[in-house]
Amino acid sequence: MNMRKIKRISHLYKEQLRLLRQREEMEKTIRHDWQTLCREFQPATLAREALASCTTWIGKKILSK
Repeated sequence: MNMRKIKRISHLYKEQLRLLRQREEMEKTIRHDWQTLCREFQPATLAREALASCTTWIGKKILSK
């Protein structure tokens, strides 16, 4: 955490603005990560991944004989 020395009111306003922008960027990142997480754990997505994994495993078993 970066603690800056505030000497003037204008510095305080600039620091508030910087912190506001940083907060908005963090919220945007969290929102994006949450949407990605929800999309990845949908039943259709899980079923598709399981089917692809199973198909790959069966293919390797058949080719290794």
